Amino acid sequence: MAEAPIIAETPAVSPWGPPAEAPPAPELERLAKPTPANQFVWGLISTLILAAWIALWAGWLGAVALVGGVFVHEFGHLMVINRAGCGPSRIRIIPFFGGAATMSKAPQSDFIGVLIALAGPAFGLVAAIPFVALGLATGQRGWLAGAFYVGALNLINLAPAAPLDGSKALGPALARIHPWLERGALVVIALLALAWSLQRGSWLFAAVIGFGALRAFTAMRLAARPLSAAEWAGSVALYALVVGACLAVTLWAAQGAGIGLRLLSGFGGAR
Repeated sequence: MAEAPIIAETPAVSPWGPPAEAPPAPELERLAKPTPANQFVWGLISTLILAAWIALWAGWLGAVALVGGVFVHEFGHLMVINRAGCGPSRIRIIPFFGGAATMSKAPQSDFIGVLIALAGPAFGLVAAIPFVALGLATGQRGWLAGAFYVGALNLINLAPAAPLDGSKALGPALARIHPWLERGALVVIALLALAWSLQRGSWLFAAVIGFGALRAFTAMRLAARPLSAAEWAGSVALYALVVGACLAVTLWAAQGAGIGLRLLSGFGGAR
C-alpha cells in the first residue's frame, strides 16, 4: 500500500519568554529530516519485529517469504511513484502490519493512482521466484509454500477494502460511475472483510479494516483528474489481470506444496 507523507510541525514556542527566532529554512529542514542512520536502525528494528511476529504463526519460511514479499511489493509501488513524479518515495516497515511506500505528492490523475496501487501486487509476485526455483531445483515441494505466502499476500492486498491496494485500484472506476458508489461500495466491502476477519480471530487485521472503513466513509481520495472512458476500461482490465495473476500463483503454489485451501481462512493472523 502507499501512503501520504508525514509533514513535520512547526516547533512550539516557549511560554516563558518571547518567541524564539525561527531557524532558517535549510536548518529547519535538516532538523526535521531523520538521518540515514536513524532510518536504518528503526527500519531494522521494525523488520525484525515484523519477522518475529510472522514466525510465531507461519514459521521461519513464512517469515522470510512474507517479509521479503513486503519489501518487493512496496518496491513496486516505489518505482511507479518515482516514475510518476510523486516522489521521492521510501519504504516503511510497520510492525505487526506490513509496509507502506510514501508519496511526496498526490497523483495528477486517478489513472496514475490506479497504476501506483496495482504496481505493488503485480511486482510483488517477483518475490515468489526464488522459492519456485528452489522447489524445482531440489525437488522439495516445501519450498513452494514460500511462493504460496507471497501470492496470498498480494492477493489479499487486492481486496477492494480500504486501506488495501484494491480499494485504491477499483475506487476510481466506481467513482467515475458515481462518487457515492465508490464510497458506499468500499464501506460495504470493508464491513464484510471486517466480519470475515473477526470470525477467524484476526483481530489486528480487523482493526486495520475497521479503520479503513471509517476513513472510506468520512473522507474521499485527494482530488485528481477523473478517469476517461479509455482509462476506466484499462483500469478495470488491469485490476482483473493482476488479480488473476496473484490467484494463479497462490493456487498453483498451494497445490504444489500440498497446502489445503482452508489455510487461507486463517491467513492474516493467528487463530
